[in-house]
Parts: sequence; C-alpha cells; structure tokens
Amino acid sequence: MSKKYSKINELILTFFYCGKAKFAPGTFGTIGALLFWFFTNNYFVEENFSTYFQYSFWIILTLFFCIYAFYEIPNYHLVTNSKDIDQKSIVVDEAVGIFIALEIFNFSAQEIYILSPDKFMVYIFLCFLLFRFFDIKKPSIIGVCDRKLKNSFGVMFDDILCGILAGVITLIIYKFTVNSKFFELINC
Repeated sequence: MSKKYSKINELILTFFYCGKAKFAPGTFGTIGALLFWFFTNNYFVEENFSTYFQYSFWIILTLFFCIYAFYEIPNYHLVTNSKDIDQKSIVVDEAVGIFIALEIFNFSAQEIYILSPDKFMVYIFLCFLLFRFFDIKKPSIIGVCDRKLKNSFGVMFDDILCGILAGVITLIIYKFTVNSKFFELINC
C-alpha cells in the first residue's frame, strides 16, 4: 500500500484528523462533522440551492463515506496493526451518524432554520446530545450490533442506528415543543 493511499485513507477515516484527538475522539469527530454540516448547509441556504440539491448532496456524501469506510476500514486496520477493527481514531462512522441525524431533522423542519435560527440551533444541539448519548451508551439493538458485528459493517451500522434514533427523537421533540414557553425563557 502506497504512502499517498494511506494518508488519504487516514484523512477520510479519521474525518480530517478529528479522530486523532487524544481525548474523546468520537466526540471531536461528531463535532467536526456537525460543524461541516452546519456551515455547508448554511452556504446552501444563503446561495439558494434547491432543496433537492441539498438533500441529494447529503445522501451522496453519506453513501460515499459509508461505502468508502466499508471497504477501507479493514485496510486501515491492517496498516495500523491494531487488534481492534473499531479503532478510536476511526470517526467517519460518527460523521455518517450525525449527518443522518441532522438530515432527518432538517428534512422535516427546514422552515425553522429560516423562521427562527436560534430555535434551530437548540434542536441541532439536542440532536448532537442525543446522538452522542446513544453512541456512548449503545442501548438495545445498537449495543448488540456493536458487540456482535466485529467488521467494517458493524463499525458503521451502530452509528447509523444512533443517527436514525437521534434524528427521529429530535424531530418528535421538535413537533411537540417548537411553540412552547421554553423558548421564551431562553429568549429564542
């Protein structure tokens, strides 16, 4: 395997080196992906990209990361001589998970971004917290996938489930709280 190939592989699997953080690489990977999503999404809205383009972009990018990781995690595992296929430095799975969570919420609640950006940020933060909670605690089927699927599919699949769950719960909370007194209390 060439040096150039290894560096590109490492760049993508560590989500632009967020996974190289010495402390909480999964959280740093999630934050890095969230910031990438937020600024890219903001650019799309400000430049009046069509909704179709925006969703297509995120679907294609997420699929690219999933497919790339599926094939390259085993190679990275061999190059780094690690015993664990789900290395802490591999955070592309966290990026995919948070992209899924954010897009589930954004797809159904995009109007709040334009009408009340402050409220939107509260829900984005909630989405982040829920995703990290599920990714760390790994309840129910998420934990089963993490423990039983010791391959690149398993590395990605538990975070995909965390993203779906975090996005759906955020969306449900949004539907019940968007016009609540809570936002008056925090001045949104």
